[in-house]
Amino acid sequence: MADPQDPSSSDSLAEIQTMLGIAGIEPTGADLAALGRIFPALRRKVDRMYDVDTGDGLTAAVFRTESDS
Repeated sequence: MADPQDPSSSDSLAEIQTMLGIAGIEPTGADLAALGRIFPALRRKVDRMYDVDTGDGLTAAVFRTESDS
């Protein structure tokens, strides 16, 4: 399996082509190469967002107005 840290990873390029293909976008060789260089770092940043503890046990604040009647 290819190293996900390697910007020239064929797995990364395949993943990019798949995602763009779903959207109907066919990148040129130069665009695909540029995306292949930046995608691994971007993917790591997005993956780190899922590591943030959001405190699932917290509830949303609710504002209740008092009626004048």
